[in-house]
Amino acid sequence: MKMDTSSALMKISIDQLCLPRRPQRLLLMCIVLLVVSIPALCTRTGQAAENNPLELPPAPLPNYQVGTKFVYSDGTWETVKEVGVKQITWVNHRKQVSVGTPDFTYKRARWETSTRYGFRRFTQAIFLQEKTTSTLWPLEVGNRSRYEEFGRWYNQDGIEQRYDLYWSCEVKGTEKISVAAGDFDTWKITCRRYPDKFRTASRTREYRTWYYAPSINHWVLESRDYNGYKPNQRKELVAVMPDMGTFTTNEADRTSIQQTFQNTLEENQDQDTAIWENFNQQLVIGITPLKSFTHPSGNRCRQYHQVIAKDGVPFEFPGIACKDPGGRWVVPRR
Repeated sequence: MKMDTSSALMKISIDQLCLPRRPQRLLLMCIVLLVVSIPALCTRTGQAAENNPLELPPAPLPNYQVGTKFVYSDGTWETVKEVGVKQITWVNHRKQVSVGTPDFTYKRARWETSTRYGFRRFTQAIFLQEKTTSTLWPLEVGNRSRYEEFGRWYNQDGIEQRYDLYWSCEVKGTEKISVAAGDFDTWKITCRRYPDKFRTASRTREYRTWYYAPSINHWVLESRDYNGYKPNQRKELVAVMPDMGTFTTNEADRTSIQQTFQNTLEENQDQDTAIWENFNQQLVIGITPLKSFTHPSGNRCRQYHQVIAKDGVPFEFPGIACKDPGGRWVVPRR
């Protein structure tokens, strides 16, 4: 790990804060400060693998937390409603529910819209002369998954429609990605969709790519190339928003945290971290404005990075917020 002089001085101050002789409450603050500071302090050394220049370790399946909300660049958002042993229940901005596995490379197994609802099941594809694949996870360069998707859906009249597709997915490598929510070290995953498993005789209908950031347990960029069949799509992560009720049941604390968030974005300079803490609940929060900009609408906006440490475990919630007509800082949504 290499550091410049200013980074080394910052590291010394953090180390001093974390010395064992300090009061125990500073340990939680130390965790928050380290999570905030390490991305800016460190540069990687050593000979990285050709397709893993960031030297990321294998990434396990996402570990989602109930109440976490993901906001996207198209103005939509979705919230984790329930977390089961093998499935996640989501509710989106239209209050529509879907259920799927933590592996986002598979579409949701149960879904609904305002006009239809449906179900999907998936089976690994079997080929006589090729090895059967299983899963991409833990993510490593070269991991592959090939599966068939069987779906059925019903319209408002109850008429059933069926389809089947073939998907071929692969972990391509690692890349540093900049999106609305910030800069992230990511795993690049690509999938190709065919109308059936006889891909040699079928034209690819879609190329879908995700950039998955282990630091936040979610993808930060999804692109869809429909190979000329229809317009392509691109969706970036704008913010990850916590449900503070999962961290504290104290209403006064939640009000104080929200006020600290507002004050920090209003008053603090870029890179100036504000700390909120309640040692009795083993809860420390660090909020760092990263950069300021003007939204196309003319509103003032700021990119920020929020770290919440509960019982010594840190969670990262990056995002952007803009001032609304009432003067409050809010994450832009529909």
